[in-house]
Amino acid sequence: MGVDPGGLAMAALTVAAAAIPDAVKLQVKRHDPSWTESARLWCALIGSPSTKKSPTISVASAPLRQIDDGLLRSYVDRMADWERMDKAQKAATPPPRQERTRIEDVTVEAAQQVLTDNEQGLLLIRDELSAWFGSMEKYGSSKASASDRGFWLQAFNGGSYAVNRVGRGAALVPNLSVSLLGGIQPEPIRAISKDLADDGLMQRIVPICLGPARVGTDAPSGSEVGDYRDAITCMRRMRLRGDTLRFSDGAHEIRAKREKRHHELAMAWETVNRKIGAHLGKYDALFARLCIVFHCLETRGDMPANEISADVAERVAAFIDEYIYRHLLAFYANVLGTADDQDKVTAVAGYILAHRLESISVSEARRGDRKMRQMAEDQAQEVLAQLDAFGWLTPTAPGARNAKSPRYKVTAAVHAMFAERAAAEARRREEVRAIIADGN
Repeated sequence: MGVDPGGLAMAALTVAAAAIPDAVKLQVKRHDPSWTESARLWCALIGSPSTKKSPTISVASAPLRQIDDGLLRSYVDRMADWERMDKAQKAATPPPRQERTRIEDVTVEAAQQVLTDNEQGLLLIRDELSAWFGSMEKYGSSKASASDRGFWLQAFNGGSYAVNRVGRGAALVPNLSVSLLGGIQPEPIRAISKDLADDGLMQRIVPICLGPARVGTDAPSGSEVGDYRDAITCMRRMRLRGDTLRFSDGAHEIRAKREKRHHELAMAWETVNRKIGAHLGKYDALFARLCIVFHCLETRGDMPANEISADVAERVAAFIDEYIYRHLLAFYANVLGTADDQDKVTAVAGYILAHRLESISVSEARRGDRKMRQMAEDQAQEVLAQLDAFGWLTPTAPGARNAKSPRYKVTAAVHAMFAERAAAEARRREEVRAIIADGN
């Protein structure tokens, strides 16, 4: 296909998560039966049109689409038979259930109707996630907009959902559970991130920044395509021997270490970007959900073992660290801009490089270019703290991070790593000064 293989793999894992019935639950902690997770993932493939987002989504979701096509044809036939019944027969016979595996371009109201008959969860497929985000903002800041976002936030968590609509009365969705697979270009997601209500919706999505695509080859598919189709079909039938999956003793140790690592990462990143910190706050649940997916994918038959092994937990931990976490940082750094005050951080970093500073204080940080001069003292202090978090700066005295206005030493390696950038920044500043001088 010529697509990014990592993006295709993550899309396939998301489809696998959607195929696993929600009844397959994992009790995350030994002594807390109230915390269970089902295999439910939200994934966004981010890239320009040339990265082949749509073909990736289409191929990954093909087995589940095929199952859904058969279910939908069956439902249409059964519904036609029910419609042909006379009034007495209809009163004695409930209408057929609409069993499905996927939804696509659907409103919240339509999704509620489909989910009423599908307690085991569905896959929402959106080639263009910008339309999905946009549908939540169609009412602006009204209660309806908040209600739609609340619906999708609940769909990530699962559980019962009460529906009250004017003219339709009350209804209950027994289990509001939706996995999400979609694509979006960098420019729309950047704009959406700025305007979207800060309610954690974005932080529930695993962002995958696609690498460049290449021209595919006209060659026969391997046996892996059939193996994948069979695995998705098998997982749709999965059931447990007991009430819940559990971690083995070794897997519990790995999970505890992950919880500590996720907490430390979230705390560290909150000083730089609160949204990254919030994203990392979802990683305990993400770890558990991926463990279910890996465990079920490697099950022979439709009844997985009750214990998730340390080997599975170890590989999921590595997958999060070496793939998902790196894409998270790439998403915020390259697509959204890593720091909350990205333009100010960039301005101060450029000033440090252009002047080859060996140290810097708050007052010096406020004497650079226009953006820097516009900073208040507390803003300048926050920018230097963010550069400290990035490893650019180090307080010159022990405990200085807690001081009101510490002086920071510039990490020597910064000038070596960004020598070319420093030269370009110095030229840019000289050109600006020359233009201003000519204008006077």
